Amino acid sequence: MADQIPTTRVAQLDGGMPLLLTSTADQHTVGVALSLGFGIRDDPPGLSGAAHLLARLVMSVPLQGGPSLSERIEQLGGTSNAMAEPESLTIHARVLTDDAPVVAGWMLDALTQPALSNEALDRERQIVAQELAVAAADPADALQSAFLDAVFPGHPLGTAVGGTPSSVERITLGPLLQVHQRALATVPLALAYVGNVQETALRKRMSPLAMARAGGVRPRRSPHAAVGRPNPSDPTWPDGFCWLLAGAPAPAVTDPQRDGFVLLGHLLGASPASRMYQCLRDEHGLAYAFRAWTRAYSDAGFWCFLAGTDGANGPAVVQLLHAELTRLAQQGPAPADLEAAVRHARTELLQKAENGVDSAIVMASHYCVNGAVRCPEAEAARLAHVTAADVAGAAAVVADGLLVVVRPDGRARDER
Repeated sequence: MADQIPTTRVAQLDGGMPLLLTSTADQHTVGVALSLGFGIRDDPPGLSGAAHLLARLVMSVPLQGGPSLSERIEQLGGTSNAMAEPESLTIHARVLTDDAPVVAGWMLDALTQPALSNEALDRERQIVAQELAVAAADPADALQSAFLDAVFPGHPLGTAVGGTPSSVERITLGPLLQVHQRALATVPLALAYVGNVQETALRKRMSPLAMARAGGVRPRRSPHAAVGRPNPSDPTWPDGFCWLLAGAPAPAVTDPQRDGFVLLGHLLGASPASRMYQCLRDEHGLAYAFRAWTRAYSDAGFWCFLAGTDGANGPAVVQLLHAELTRLAQQGPAPADLEAAVRHARTELLQKAENGVDSAIVMASHYCVNGAVRCPEAEAARLAHVTAADVAGAAAVVADGLLVVVRPDGRARDER
């Protein structure tokens, strides 16, 4: 299986920016991703939402006096987007092979030389304000924000992606330009290219000015403030349907113990092979929509379990989850269950690696944040060596630190 995933070669553009090339000659489309090692957690104090605004602006402002980056790519029949994540800002596109070199050049121009203006900022700020209003009214978005705030209280990792209405309103052109210029000067960039690689054509499409602004020796990310202790609270269950997130802090992306948490997510996820599926759905009928996963950053992470259920059943769902975590912590998973979890995790990992644009996004952002090429084959092979004791250790950590957040919660009901 590992031989089916092509390896990634690291080259450099003129000026020194890393170029991550993954050749898959039999594909007609190419995934391209350009990442800057500046994300949500790097927003300056008082300017929460700056990274998200920059991601929107680089896609929408005029490029070289003409159509925006997103318009140009759509005119070629491609698809594109930009996203700000906790530790990176990434522009990505899927386009036909022959169009990929010029699109990569446009992406670098858009990120390094965006035509930012007061008019464009005002427009995008209004759109972000609407996004925040929608998120506040959506229980799923509100749930995630509340959970991250509980796991990482007072820490940038617990900050909402788009900021807050007041912080976004405070972002004016001058400070945003400073944020952009400082990021370009101080954090790593990387361009990932997955598909039928045309390296010579790609290099010809890179403007010298853009490469000069993107190049140079960049330091690895500076150490961030340490993550504090989580902030647990007892949930207040509502009348009617609700969503709950239950979880705990988990290892960072390079921590070998993380693999145990990955498999714990599959052991307690939505697969019919999962024990939680059998308990919640088949035996008790308490929840029909649920899943579990882990998310890792450069210095921290979390594991969580998401479920939709009636508020009256919420305590029973949490009790079953905690009981299963405790059982796994004490006994570990059965060999057949562990093998199924390993297979699910490997399949998920390799499927993503075989998707050109998904692979490019992961490659570029991982390189920016961690300074190394991500190797899906090595990760998949490593999962096969995770032991029942490793999973038991992960389950013990989650069981001991389990936090529960509910949305909508029952406080409004209790205040009537």
